[in-house]
Amino acid sequence: MKPDRSRLIFFGTFFGATLFTIGICWLAWVFLLVPMSSAVKTGNRLKEAFQTGLGITPRILANAGAIFSQHAEGDSFVVVERNIEVEGTLDGQPPSWSTMGLKAEFRVKAGIFNRETFQVNVRRGGEEAEVELPKVKVVLLDMVGAPVIETSGISWDSLPERAREKGLLVLQRAAKRKAVDSGLLREAAGSLESQVASIAQKAGCRVVFVSKLAEP
Repeated sequence: MKPDRSRLIFFGTFFGATLFTIGICWLAWVFLLVPMSSAVKTGNRLKEAFQTGLGITPRILANAGAIFSQHAEGDSFVVVERNIEVEGTLDGQPPSWSTMGLKAEFRVKAGIFNRETFQVNVRRGGEEAEVELPKVKVVLLDMVGAPVIETSGISWDSLPERAREKGLLVLQRAAKRKAVDSGLLREAAGSLESQVASIAQKAGCRVVFVSKLAEP
């Protein structure tokens, strides 16, 4: 008895379609689902690592889709701090003061403001992430003691409030300028990148930084 040709064609087509579907599903699993799942798992590890290492949760994306929003306690994160001595001049004040030289010491703190974008985009496969860091800036200036006035017989506290405000502004600007010139911001930017790379490495991920210049 000869086999029914139509049945052979039917079963051949059926099994062929089944194998084709299985193949497509396997390829989708290997090349789409597994890499996406790995990226999400890496994102979870990065969140825990950043929270432990820096006390900051960056905005974390996996395959360009956000899985964690940015969060940090406080307004800023300090990376490097240093004492800096500066000088400035204050224009003459009434009734008959001449231009006065000022000296002061500041504790200058360089880092990032937490309100600015700190983003980590984990690429497919979860082995590499693109990191966008906020620009490193002078985030805090703490004056150490009171400014010294070079003019004999005049103390800082004896100046009118308006003069003190103006003098403080002059000194703060000088401190920021000296911080930039001394390379403090570059040092902070390098330190921050090193910390981020180390944290990511502990989470099983290498990083590529989106370059941004440090600014005062």
